[in-house]
Amino acid sequence: MVPAMPFEPRHVKAGGITIIQKHDPSRRRGRPSKLALCLAGGAITGGAYKAGGLRALERVLSARHGDGVHAEPFSLNDFDLFVGLSAGAILAAALAADVSAEEIYQVTIGKSGKFEPLGPLDFMRPNVGEPFERARLFAEKVWEVASNWARGDKSPFSGAPYTAAGTAGKLFTVLARLAPTGAFDADGIRRYLVRQMRRSGIPDDFREAYRRTRKELILTAVDVNNGRSIVFGHSERYAAVPISRAVAASCGLPGWYRTVRLPNPRAGEPGERRFLDCADGGLVRTANVREAIDRGADLIVVYNPFTPIDYKRTDRSLYEHGPYTLVSQLFRTLLGTRLDLAKEKQLIDPEMRADIVYVEPADDDYNFFLMNPLNFWSRRTAAEHGYARVRDALLLNLGALEPVFANHGITMSPQALSATALDQDARIAA
Repeated sequence: MVPAMPFEPRHVKAGGITIIQKHDPSRRRGRPSKLALCLAGGAITGGAYKAGGLRALERVLSARHGDGVHAEPFSLNDFDLFVGLSAGAILAAALAADVSAEEIYQVTIGKSGKFEPLGPLDFMRPNVGEPFERARLFAEKVWEVASNWARGDKSPFSGAPYTAAGTAGKLFTVLARLAPTGAFDADGIRRYLVRQMRRSGIPDDFREAYRRTRKELILTAVDVNNGRSIVFGHSERYAAVPISRAVAASCGLPGWYRTVRLPNPRAGEPGERRFLDCADGGLVRTANVREAIDRGADLIVVYNPFTPIDYKRTDRSLYEHGPYTLVSQLFRTLLGTRLDLAKEKQLIDPEMRADIVYVEPADDDYNFFLMNPLNFWSRRTAAEHGYARVRDALLLNLGALEPVFANHGITMSPQALSATALDQDARIAA
């Protein structure tokens, strides 16, 4: 008998696609692969870019051979695990609820007949409630500081009684508590999701959603009180937090949105506060691939819309374009480089046995680089651009991608992205 050839890991990178192939099919011993989709943030244009790219990806994945012989139609909704943060949380929640990638794309460009498009006030709901809340917190603190001095209490730090001068100085610093934490309120996103869920009968509960679909939905935010990730899901500590609230928490971009305060379903237990005070999940992780790895995923598709541009004009510099361009490049560098470090770790980690496919903008995608992530009115352009660029990247890397997906019983159909399909798209758009 000829001994089986040892499985050799593979690393490929071209045109915005990165492949880390480390899964040995013999390790599954006949069970089907567990498939995971990890969606990073991206704000408005990044989220729309992902919606377009997901449409292209779904079209090219045509069938799955569950038993190695019989083929069944396959879509992104057939993945087993969806991990999302920030804008990716909205898309992950929709896909886990069996909303197709095509429908998500149509919602993004404003042509869905089933769901409302996201409106300006959904994304930019004025933060009118927090000033009143902060005024109350300010008044409570002023009362506390003044009372400490009036009673002659001693400072826990110096042991000396509070003085009038020290109290006046403390009251001056307390003024900072009046400032709101963001210009807008992510509750607009929550309300939008609740409307769509009610309209379509989609449960706003992690546990009920899992019972219906058997799809795992994992969303993450950052706890501002300790800087660590909060993981939301049907079997997680805060499973009772509604999906819509978890999505809003994950989208809480600091400065743009006020700190997202969720009623803590575990309030009253040791170590638990009344509220979970949350911010954007992308502050800690770029795509949370580790959540998929730890849950036993065999194939992980990761979609990150923010990577730095490679400015190749040697006689020019991004410096000349001004502060906005520099901030955009540095922001994308932070997110992209953080994910690159994760890729390197995954490649050399002997315990990591999954196949991972990263989908990102190519480093020469100047058109997407120039789109303001928070420009609400660019979402259609970003979605159409994302579809075209990811389509081209998938076709460019077809030879490298086909064996990876085949390793998990999935057939790719490049014909779905052919010129004929593009003509049909053009006619539909017209």
